[in-house]
Amino acid sequence: MYIGQIAIRLGGIDYNSPTFPRGGLAGLFSIEIFDLTGSSPTLECDIEHKNEEDVTFSVAASFSSMSTAAVHTKDVTGLKEQVRLVYRVGGSAAMNTAYFHTAEPSWRPY
Repeated sequence: MYIGQIAIRLGGIDYNSPTFPRGGLAGLFSIEIFDLTGSSPTLECDIEHKNEEDVTFSVAASFSSMSTAAVHTKDVTGLKEQVRLVYRVGGSAAMNTAYFHTAEPSWRPY
């Protein structure tokens, strides 16, 4: 069984998750990095949100730059109706790669 996803820096593109409804006004988001390869690779992740009537997403919070194989968490409050995660692989080499898994958020009512 394969768990997780692999993202490659290439030209520094963004990888957007599918949009999903918030499960509460606040949540704990977790990303487990299994491996990072390349020249000083990092994984960057923004948590974006918007209401249904909004035209564009805005950044609700950002994870600190992740450069180690570990579980990284971010607590976010004041979320709007729709949420998505935006991933980027950082570093200087085009073939920098991140292998990671994002857990379902732990939602709270506040």
